[in-house]
Amino acid sequence: MKNSVNYFKNNKLLSFSFLLAVISCIIGRFSVEDIDFKVILTLFGLMLLIQGFEEIGFLRFVAERSLHYSKDSRQLVQLMIALSLIGSMFLTNDVAILTLLPIYLKILQLLPQFKGRFLGAVLIIVAANLGSSFFPFGNPQNLYLYDFYHVALGQFLSWMGAVLLLSIVLLGILTFLIEKDPLTEMTLKEYQVDRKAGLLFALLMLVMILVVLNIFSYLWAVAMVAMIILFYRRELFARVDYGLLLTFVFFFIIVGNIGQMATIKNALQSLDGRNVYLASLGLSQVISNVPAAFLIAPFTTDQQAVILGVNIGGLGTLIASLANLIGYNLFREYYPDETRKFLGVFSGVNFSLLLVLGGLFYFVIH
Repeated sequence: MKNSVNYFKNNKLLSFSFLLAVISCIIGRFSVEDIDFKVILTLFGLMLLIQGFEEIGFLRFVAERSLHYSKDSRQLVQLMIALSLIGSMFLTNDVAILTLLPIYLKILQLLPQFKGRFLGAVLIIVAANLGSSFFPFGNPQNLYLYDFYHVALGQFLSWMGAVLLLSIVLLGILTFLIEKDPLTEMTLKEYQVDRKAGLLFALLMLVMILVVLNIFSYLWAVAMVAMIILFYRRELFARVDYGLLLTFVFFFIIVGNIGQMATIKNALQSLDGRNVYLASLGLSQVISNVPAAFLIAPFTTDQQAVILGVNIGGLGTLIASLANLIGYNLFREYYPDETRKFLGVFSGVNFSLLLVLGGLFYFVIH
């Protein structure tokens, strides 16, 4: 019982969504039909495989093998940003940050005079958020929105490709604020990756990507992936974030009941494209972009506004994206006395990018 209470205390979004779901059911009703089991099961299958890639250390292996190409501190940060951007596209922003940020922070301990350590850490987090927004399977909100709106893949990639290209330019410009200090000889423990496991996980990930793209049936595909993992690496089941899956279930219930409340439903449906976009950006800042997507999407057909709004909305506050909180907590573990400086740099960079990206794409919305 005590462990359950602690679990809910440590998972505030889960607790918040559970409370709202209970209240909404008391006011309204509970219906299993409100729950989109395709999204839940697809996310479960993706989580299993992402945990597999994290366990074999694929991204860590690539990062450590690539570090010898860095001749100075600026190149080091640029390399880590590129890996974070690309890695998050396929392995989600959480995994990119959990893998790359500790490597970067360990390197900083070997470079005590490095002046750009705060900016470098922030840019790695920002790159993971922006990179994960490109594909429909890169983060939870895209998985949900892509399935909910049945967006054409080409259309989705064109919208998010524009965000990605501009993000790369802006991140590249920001790296020039980091001084070019020569790097001392660094020795990191050489990490080996299980290539057979990596190939298996890659093939299974391809299956799940085809599920997201509605080419394969989610029922048999997820069942197949789960059975293979059960016999091959059953310990991965214990590492899945079931709290996030439950959070999705709770938000489906909440949204189902909101749909029965005429006043709220009419207010949300009255928003036009640019107002939907601004609502998505703003709501992401206070409840994070995943629940923002759940709460807004069912009440508007302005899919471009919602998709762009919640993805760009991951910039800004510390709670705008759960990946931001993961990055902050990792930094705090390594530098507990410098979190105030980190938050200052984090806020400056994130709100500047939110203003630029958010402002530019405001004029793109029809």
